[in-house]
Amino acid sequence: SSFYFFVPMSFKMGFKFMLLALSLGSALESSEAFHSSSLPAPPRSRQLSMCKQAITRNFRGDAGLLHLKATATAFEEANKLPMYSKFGQVKVKGKSLSLPIGLMFMLGSFAWACFLFPIVLLAYAYSLVFDKLRRRAVDFFVALWAKGAMTCLLYWPKLEGKENLLPTNEACMYIPNHCSYLDIFTLSGSIPRNFKYVSKQEILSIPIIGWAMQMAGHIGIKRMDRKSQLQTFKETVDLLQNGNSVVTFAEGTRSRNGRLQEMKMGPIKMAKKAGVKIVPVSICNLYKWMPGSAATPLAFPRNVQVKVHPAIDPKDKDEKEILRYVFDSVNEGLPAHQKTENSIG
Repeated sequence: SSFYFFVPMSFKMGFKFMLLALSLGSALESSEAFHSSSLPAPPRSRQLSMCKQAITRNFRGDAGLLHLKATATAFEEANKLPMYSKFGQVKVKGKSLSLPIGLMFMLGSFAWACFLFPIVLLAYAYSLVFDKLRRRAVDFFVALWAKGAMTCLLYWPKLEGKENLLPTNEACMYIPNHCSYLDIFTLSGSIPRNFKYVSKQEILSIPIIGWAMQMAGHIGIKRMDRKSQLQTFKETVDLLQNGNSVVTFAEGTRSRNGRLQEMKMGPIKMAKKAGVKIVPVSICNLYKWMPGSAATPLAFPRNVQVKVHPAIDPKDKDEKEILRYVFDSVNEGLPAHQKTENSIG
């Protein structure tokens, strides 16, 4: 049986190489004529050239298919959860959730928020009198709450590029990739700077946690409401001009597969109007632990990294040039399985 398989395969490969040899021989014979004349190639030469191109495309196609399979395998491997994550994992209304880990995270972070909330109220009262525009005291306790929430999940991100952070008294726009509900916890708990978020209005409505974010001056946006978008633009510019750093997710929403998505121009316009620098940030290896398809963390995050890239001053620069720099910086800092599949023009 192997003989009958081998003969047609050998004939097929031999035929391909024969056509390739004929086309190369023809090209060598006619090379002098091509270089010394502008006349088109004879019909036979054109046919052989087309055969050569078809064979080349065939080999490239096979190689491309193998590359795609290898990429898909690497992507699946990188996003594979540990075996213990299957214990107690269920689906509710199409969302995956882990009963033991989810409860541990939700109850722990909520209890920590309740413990800190009376202190946040005092910090808020202090801020209204002495620091109404920036509310640094409230920012401090919101960041402390984020660190407590991460501790409930037993993960502590590694910060890289700390030297690229601007001075504490210089406001800027942070633009990270957005791949998980845990992004906000991770940024607040790992970057030693005070900043506000532009996030969905629903998050600011969460009892205790959302209230604290409102008292700190974070901005809520209704993504499908044009009036809300315009109001958010104005409020963000005002925050930046008042000395507050702001985090905006330029992709607009969480990535469905963890890869970097197309970025919108809005945050670039806000930073440029406010006259502040932009700091790109890459959040690495966080997606699989709580993707958009999950209602709770599915396992304890490991190998999470936050990479801070050099800032760019938008003054006297084209907005598309700035967006290209931010996009490329964030993408370059991501691991292979999170790098974009697209490019911006």
